[in-house]
Amino acid sequence: MVGVGSESLRGDDALLRVEHLIVEFKGRGRSKLQAVSDVSFDVFAGETLGIVGESGCGKSTTAKAIIQIPPPTSGTIRYGDTVVNELDKDALRETRTDLQMIFQDPISALNPRRSVWDIIREGVEIWETGDRWTDERLVELIESVGIDPQYRDRKPFQFSGGQCQRISIARALALDPEVLICDEPVSALDVSVQAQILNLLDDLQTEHELTMLFISHDLAVVRNVSDRVLVMYLGRIAEIGDADSIFDNPQHPYTQALLSAVPGSGMSDDGSLAGDLPSPLDPPTGCRFHTRCSQAIDICATEIPEFKQFGTDHWAACHVASPNPDGAPVNL
Repeated sequence: MVGVGSESLRGDDALLRVEHLIVEFKGRGRSKLQAVSDVSFDVFAGETLGIVGESGCGKSTTAKAIIQIPPPTSGTIRYGDTVVNELDKDALRETRTDLQMIFQDPISALNPRRSVWDIIREGVEIWETGDRWTDERLVELIESVGIDPQYRDRKPFQFSGGQCQRISIARALALDPEVLICDEPVSALDVSVQAQILNLLDDLQTEHELTMLFISHDLAVVRNVSDRVLVMYLGRIAEIGDADSIFDNPQHPYTQALLSAVPGSGMSDDGSLAGDLPSPLDPPTGCRFHTRCSQAIDICATEIPEFKQFGTDHWAACHVASPNPDGAPVNL
């Protein structure tokens, strides 16, 4: 059993396909930390897939594995007809222009010694796309992300965190990406600035016809920006589906527990999330959430749950949750 999406949710129009993804890191001695454990999902052209979960659940590691930083331990990343993790160094470098990433800390993501103009124009120079990205068009791009072009010769440290995030977005867009991976793009920003960046991303997605992965621990933000939502817990997918279905009718106890912290969600807090996550060096057997789950039964401790369908596009991996009459466990 892997993630969800294999035969039932996948279509020929999937732009990005993650299959059986495993990412491990060496621990002390012979120990291994499995940050991502057998995860599969699809991202379709033009949509925004939100990925949520507590810190340490593997969301950022999953995103970085897509662009091979670092390459996954095993599994397959398909971008269109291209298997990304089978590319040689030069081909991977070129493919990354289509798969751009915006990082959590906008200030440290920018070279402090280079001007804003040089940072944004660097990709144009490297890939010799000056015929498409003329200086005039780059100025328009800078303006479109809300930076005054008259300040283009300034260095990143002369801008606020929100402005640096706008510069990071412009740098990514100057490569004409098809997929934009946003790794906690607003978590380091003030609330008022967060709204500005989110509105900017929404406008730019329409203008540039972008497909987006949006990673966040803030469920309210994810609901506002996402078409579909993937919920991760300790390296595995707990639930995935249409955003409205996930938020209005969550099936996995972990998703319910996360939503209980969101004002107005209607979910009561059963205390499941009190305390720390189990160690990924020695994760629980069976359902990894069973050690904190108030609804756990005996089988939860011994068997990894299969995915059950709860709607047209709504799946959860839980022994306790009961699917619709037409739904059935799915072996993936």
